[in-house]
Amino acid sequence: MIPAPRLSVVIPLRDVAPYLPTLIATLRRTEGRAVELLFVDDHSRDATPEIAAAALDSFPNARLLHLDATTGLSAGRNRGLDEATAPVVTFLDGDDWIAPGYLDEAVDLFERRNVDVMRVDHTRVTGTRRQVVRNPVGVRGAPVDPRDHVLPVHRASVVEFPTAWGGFYRRGFLLDRRLRFAEELLTAEDRDWWWRVLLADGRMSFEDLNGYRYRRGVATSLTQIGDARQLHYFDSLERSLAAVSADRDADRFLPKLWRGYLAIILSQHRRGARLTPAARQEQRRRTASVLARVPSHLLHRTLIQMAGSDVEELRSLGLVVPNPETLQLGKRRALADVVPDVDPDAAAGGAAR
Repeated sequence: MIPAPRLSVVIPLRDVAPYLPTLIATLRRTEGRAVELLFVDDHSRDATPEIAAAALDSFPNARLLHLDATTGLSAGRNRGLDEATAPVVTFLDGDDWIAPGYLDEAVDLFERRNVDVMRVDHTRVTGTRRQVVRNPVGVRGAPVDPRDHVLPVHRASVVEFPTAWGGFYRRGFLLDRRLRFAEELLTAEDRDWWWRVLLADGRMSFEDLNGYRYRRGVATSLTQIGDARQLHYFDSLERSLAAVSADRDADRFLPKLWRGYLAIILSQHRRGARLTPAARQEQRRRTASVLARVPSHLLHRTLIQMAGSDVEELRSLGLVVPNPETLQLGKRRALADVVPDVDPDAAAGGAAR
């Protein structure tokens, strides 16, 4: 008899046939019987669903679900969340993989911590290069209030690590707080979702566990594509802006949100050559509109210790800075402070595949 699952793993799939066997192999050799696997195919155009279907019999508790229409990563995650039966849920991307024993160790740790959200570290893999990425928090292995870790404004904090696959979540918490993924966002969906998680007043812990292997530079990733979908970071950040503006800590957190917004605008404009001419024109238009709306009373708190060259670039894009000579500008590059390692995928808002 199959035991009731302790953990549901939601795995959205879209055209990942070259990579999915690696993930399946790591799942086969490492995980216990109390794990429920939910593969969710988003109308893949390659052999992805066939690979997933062929693997089902090798797991004690696995299902392959199909979306009714091609609707994106968010819809796949939401469908998996709806179908999950375990009290704890996590997310994997089909072109990544995991270390031996990762899921079993994580769910054991989650149950001991008695939290709503448990965040973990990961390893970024670019070709043969591997880099350990740690959550920038001082308190590890104990429940904390995530609001205490949103700031400072001018350095990377937990806000800049918005990946859904970077954590484990109490399913009831996500459902009760209506923490679903915005299906209209085809990129940067994690960034909007993560801000809402941080503001949802859950108990959170940050752990030293590192078992997720995040594959960078995948050709089919939407972070590599240059059409209008790439501009959804605007829509994601506008959703975040609305959520933070309505929050009781808006005065504290709005400078942080605007700092991240400006850093992402810079990062995306510096990569603008990959966009189609129409998308590039729309990017310029939306950038000018956003920069015209930055509240003047927040500017100095938002720009504190930002590199002077970055401030000048923002001004060239349309940002109005009264009395720029009074700014406390720093020597480090703003993007290195706000978007760790100037990771363009992170700047776009996390998984955007």
